[in-house]
Amino acid sequence: MGDDMTSVGHFTWTDLSTYDMAAAKTAYSTLFGWRFEQDATYAFATQNGDPAAAVFPMPEFLAKINMPSFWMSYVQVDDLDKAVDIARGHPGTIIEIEPHDFDGATRIALVRDPAGAGFTLVQGSTLMAPASQSSPHQAIPGQVLRRYHHVPDITLIEGFYGALFGWSFHKIAETPWPVYDIRHPDGSLVAQAEEVPETIRGKFRYWMPCFAVPSLDGARSAVQRIGGEITRDLQDGRLMAADSQGAAFMIQAAGDPAGATATPATDHSPRPWRAALGLLCIWLAVVMELPLFWGVLFLLWSWSALRAGRADFIDPVDRQRNPLLFWGLSATWIGLSLWMIGAALGLF
Repeated sequence: MGDDMTSVGHFTWTDLSTYDMAAAKTAYSTLFGWRFEQDATYAFATQNGDPAAAVFPMPEFLAKINMPSFWMSYVQVDDLDKAVDIARGHPGTIIEIEPHDFDGATRIALVRDPAGAGFTLVQGSTLMAPASQSSPHQAIPGQVLRRYHHVPDITLIEGFYGALFGWSFHKIAETPWPVYDIRHPDGSLVAQAEEVPETIRGKFRYWMPCFAVPSLDGARSAVQRIGGEITRDLQDGRLMAADSQGAAFMIQAAGDPAGATATPATDHSPRPWRAALGLLCIWLAVVMELPLFWGVLFLLWSWSALRAGRADFIDPVDRQRNPLLFWGLSATWIGLSLWMIGAALGLF
């Protein structure tokens, strides 16, 4: 997408809002081989000398509501104020941030669509990535292959994006969930939308970037090394992942045609065996009056928290944002598990 006018109505940029800039830059340098500007509040990442993405601190108004770290996608427009007015006029739309200057050459506005997914409207040339990011077959590792919208019902967004950008939606698959090509008025493919169940998309609605990697096997190991996790294998060449601060994204092998069609296969993701084991422990502890299994349950709970970097206790407690509470909960669970197992075995 070389110039502004040919980019209008297309995704042209992606950035990460994060709570820990240093950790994020280290993680994505490891994962994608990016190079970052030093000591920049808005840190541009480059890949082979070309702009790839950016990282910046979580906005204060989002930090106050404990928003997890997230990737944001940008759509180029030729008239920002007009686009915001069109978006504002559609029921269910929220203008999170009104039009304002990013720098002397670019203006932006943050919009939340009727499904609840946020994206940024951008007018100008500062935030623009190379044209190869729009072609999965040309992209190199570290670049965005495509964006995906995970939505419960396509009717929530179809009319909105049609009015705003002239995008059209074309169903290309029905099982195991409906998949839609989203096309620009010029006929080119902009993105894809998937009506996936909540067990896959989670409680948030979002535009998720899919980054190219040299290989999925190597990327799996790299995600673990940066403290993240593979949250779902979509069984079509794409993996859903999250970094250590909770930011969700997809990865796909560069040049892999499977993900380009994004026709999902049957879901073979790992089953939640730890949850099933925990439920079994509760039944054994209560019904069979075997307190040993309370200890096993607390041990499972603490293990999952340490592995994921998040302790779920009424509210989710993130290790990066609330370290004292996170380690307090983890230490409590470990202590309770050791005490109850030791007591059940007659050790004290």
